Amino acid sequence: MADRARPSDRPELVASFFTLSGAGFDEPPRHGFERRCEAAAAAGFTGIGLQFDDLARTAAAGLDAAGMRAVLAGTGLRLVEIEFLGGWALDADDPALETATSGVEAVADALGGRHVSAGEFRPGRLDLDAAAARLAGLAERLAERGLRVALEAFPWSVLPDVDTAVELLRRAGSAHAGLMVDVWHFFNGGGQLDAFDRLPGAGIVAVQLNDGPRVEKDFLQHARAARRLPGFGELDVVGLVRAVQAAGFDGPWCVEVNTPVFRDLPVEEAARNAADAARSVLDAARG
Repeated sequence: MADRARPSDRPELVASFFTLSGAGFDEPPRHGFERRCEAAAAAGFTGIGLQFDDLARTAAAGLDAAGMRAVLAGTGLRLVEIEFLGGWALDADDPALETATSGVEAVADALGGRHVSAGEFRPGRLDLDAAAARLAGLAERLAERGLRVALEAFPWSVLPDVDTAVELLRRAGSAHAGLMVDVWHFFNGGGQLDAFDRLPGAGIVAVQLNDGPRVEKDFLQHARAARRLPGFGELDVVGLVRAVQAAGFDGPWCVEVNTPVFRDLPVEEAARNAADAARSVLDAARG
């Protein structure tokens, strides 16, 4: 369900971190925190996303946590999405996981937040019960800070599709963990629109709007270079919006877009294009 009531013609839009970073997935952001916030607010976004390590990066650039809170207040934005918890699905003792989890907690303590994206980028052999236990532990730990874990499937990974994610959530049995539905990953992982019946845990925690071509190989490369604006690809974004709404989700709607052409745009133009595209898709789903 939506976090708070909003006029039906004003969906709550969130600029996910990579949408306004102006950089690739393995690069530091080209645009700083304050500029991203100003561009997002001007385009009509009500929330933003943040990588957990952007807190320290922004402080090193001269804007501390108090300054970041002032920017959020001044632009009327809230921090909604924190990226990313990986390394737990295959390993019990990955030191990077504790670093990431502590980093997420630091962001939440400083700036708040609604949900944390989580998943596994690597392929391998998945022990569902062991992974579910670790997921449940993470969800309970982060719930102490008011955060929900949004589990995301990646077609190239050990968690390749929404069915695997749903089964993992069922075994985890946590009310604080649910699905992240990313349009590109959902369809290119073979997702069907009836996938949201009788969801376990927190149900659908988050949705990331985007688009792109249907692909059958090289998923990672396509995901990081061909996730286009919603409505600008081959995927049934409108149908997926309707399906998640039928399952009880109605926002906030995150927008995660990152192609070489898009990230080269001025951040203000990128924000406008992303917000306009998302509103068009949501309007079409309502029509």
